[in-house]
Amino acid sequence: MERHSFKGTHLKMILRDFLGRSPPKAKYFTMPDGTGGASPGRTGQTRLSSGKRGIKFLLLLRLKPMNECTDRQVLPSERTSTDRTGRHSANSPAGRPLFFLHVPKTAGTSLRELLSTRFARTDILAFNRNDPPQVRSQKLATLDQFGFIHGHEPFALVDNFQNRPFVVTILRNPLERALSVFHYMRRQAPVVSEALEKGQISSARAHDYAASARLQLREFLHHEPLAASRHLGNIQTWLLTTTALNARFEYREDYNVSVSQSDLSRAKEHLSLCDVVGLTERIRESVDLLSWSWQVRPFGEISTANRSNGRETLNSLDRSTLAALMEFTSCDQELYNFACELFEERHQKMIRQRLLSSANRVRDESANPYISDRTACAFEGPIPGDGWYAPERWGERWFSWTGPTRDSTIELASPPGREFCLTLGVLHAMNAESLISTEVHLNGVALQLQVTPEEGGFILTAGVAGTTVRPRGEMNRIAIRVPGVMRPCEQDSTADDSRLLGIAVYRVELTATDPDS
Repeated sequence: MERHSFKGTHLKMILRDFLGRSPPKAKYFTMPDGTGGASPGRTGQTRLSSGKRGIKFLLLLRLKPMNECTDRQVLPSERTSTDRTGRHSANSPAGRPLFFLHVPKTAGTSLRELLSTRFARTDILAFNRNDPPQVRSQKLATLDQFGFIHGHEPFALVDNFQNRPFVVTILRNPLERALSVFHYMRRQAPVVSEALEKGQISSARAHDYAASARLQLREFLHHEPLAASRHLGNIQTWLLTTTALNARFEYREDYNVSVSQSDLSRAKEHLSLCDVVGLTERIRESVDLLSWSWQVRPFGEISTANRSNGRETLNSLDRSTLAALMEFTSCDQELYNFACELFEERHQKMIRQRLLSSANRVRDESANPYISDRTACAFEGPIPGDGWYAPERWGERWFSWTGPTRDSTIELASPPGREFCLTLGVLHAMNAESLISTEVHLNGVALQLQVTPEEGGFILTAGVAGTTVRPRGEMNRIAIRVPGVMRPCEQDSTADDSRLLGIAVYRVELTATDPDS
């Protein structure tokens, strides 16, 4: 293939033609489990086209979130010996698996994506509401075989582990959470209705969503109190106290989120037992507290996935509606106040210990067996860097989007040799400029990139002098900067993906062009 200067005029013409021409055949993004299209939880597709020189975006409609790729059914039979060896010791304190108790609409999706970048995809166990009973039973029986377990599961799941997990959760101001949930339900009502017709969800769930779309908030609280309690009520207290592991997933007619004062007291006790308690309103500080408590290197910026745009605000509610909502969430409000005190206490402890520490650093993760000797990253395992979303899959390739900021990093080991080449495989881009103006530095040295169009994307390469590469045993820092990031939902009004995306990379590799003998 002909090779071009990355920033050359010729490449710009190629890219504009590449991104502008009509495709011979369209195909849809395929999920890892072989499915495509809408799901009851988060709907839509990214319609892509495949051509000889790469892929292009045909239509950006409700971009499929990457967590649905990561959260496929990974059963013990699929795991390899490599997956089982040293799993928890590499990523969890004292060899403990990490359980993320995900309260709906608390920025949990964003945190889950961030955490997913630190684990191999086969080391992640997700509880999905579409799990058949036999799959759910198998997951409950194999919790300790995974390093990262997450879902809208209650605190009671802790009792199903053989070894107590490292427990993380996030709470949110219950009034703000309720408004966010109500807006989400109204937006998702048509999708849930379609899922009911396909037999994918219960009639009780479909009824609740249909009622939210039909009624205003005040009417919903007054005429549908059971539905309101299930979604807008004291769900945070309930998830910390209920022992009904399957109630939220089965979603029967009698499913009810009801709590008492004794439940509230128990919820506070269980919250105190969580290793990390974060707050949506202080999410960046919560992520810092998580990395410090978990004893791993700090995380990069957290995204704003699954956010609700254009919803009502508390100030827009009339007094009677606000009073009714406060009554529905009274226990959650007291629990949230307790969580704020707990968070502040632990956050201040972290600051004091950091100030007292002369090193002022967490454990050096360069010793992580996942990445210490890796000269390539194919996004199938933990991502050795920051500024990435959790891996997705297109065909047989795994890839990750850069974001939510312009900057992303990868750390790779040095192969034996004297002269080297850095290669990046790019599968998708939000626009042509994202490819034309991307900058790459290796250990602080700017690289001159070359681009080669290939079927399904582009290959970016750069020659690297031996003096730029670290000695064997040390890690090389690869910094990628895109000219900008974009939200699919802001490019297309029908899209519900609010992530800030740059380019989708499927491989980063450092190779020797004249390897040592």
